Amino acid sequence: MVTRVATSFQNTSTLRNLQQANQGMALSTYQITTGLKSRTLSEDSGSANKLLTLKDVQTRTDTYLSNLKSVSNQLGATESALQQMTDLLTEASSLATTGRNQNSAETRSTLAPKAQAVAESFYSLFNTQFNGQYIFSGSNANTATISGTAAATAFPGEPLATTWYQGDSTLPAVVSGNGTTQEYGVLGNDSAFAKLKAGFEGLWYGLQNNNVTEIDIAISTLGAAKTELSSLVSNVGGQLNNVEQMTDRYTTQQTFIQESVDDIEKVDVSEALTTFSQQQATLQASMMIISQMNQVSLLDYIR
Repeated sequence: MVTRVATSFQNTSTLRNLQQANQGMALSTYQITTGLKSRTLSEDSGSANKLLTLKDVQTRTDTYLSNLKSVSNQLGATESALQQMTDLLTEASSLATTGRNQNSAETRSTLAPKAQAVAESFYSLFNTQFNGQYIFSGSNANTATISGTAAATAFPGEPLATTWYQGDSTLPAVVSGNGTTQEYGVLGNDSAFAKLKAGFEGLWYGLQNNNVTEIDIAISTLGAAKTELSSLVSNVGGQLNNVEQMTDRYTTQQTFIQESVDDIEKVDVSEALTTFSQQQATLQASMMIISQMNQVSLLDYIR
């Protein structure tokens, strides 16, 4: 009777070991194949809440980084447009100086087409788009910053109006953190643009009509615009630097989060291989014991 009980217990125990080894090998195989510790969160319930929290922070940080990248790209386009306006300003100043030093109406008239080209290029740059959005129109970025085309126009007088501006007075903004937003860009109703427009068109008018007074006013207006345009370029540069710093901070945070996630999710493959070998040996031993037990006959019990 004792022999039967012992044999039954050994059989049950061996079958349990066989089942556990088989399940363990299945998990180890999964770990070795995927590099992950568990197939579901329920298999590692102790780390589930922490993992879900990390994943949530990771997702939100990815959104912030994506927003900041978009801002950086648009600010880059804004900076490029402002730099090109600076080049136009330099060209216009050279034309104005040459036209002012020439006493011949004919000579001045030959410079007028060049001034026209400068004014028209300004209009084009002022309506610069990035990803289909007008970068100088504020949050009303679907509307062109200015309509129509440049025209030879006498200086309109102070203060310079900006009724031609079609955008709004609100800078665009994106979510850049938990409960925080980041404004960016330059508004097209800034006085620097009003001075550039008046200066370029006034210079064209003065050269075309041999009007020294208008040329002098254009020179003065463009001189004032140069200082303000330089300030806008510096402002955009500061915004880019701020965005870069936030991007670096979030990138570092993402690296830390990913390392924490890996500590929870990823398995040490070398350890998994060792465990797999141990489980395989257990499985083979259990199968051998069961095989031997199946060979036991009735004669073995009555001896």
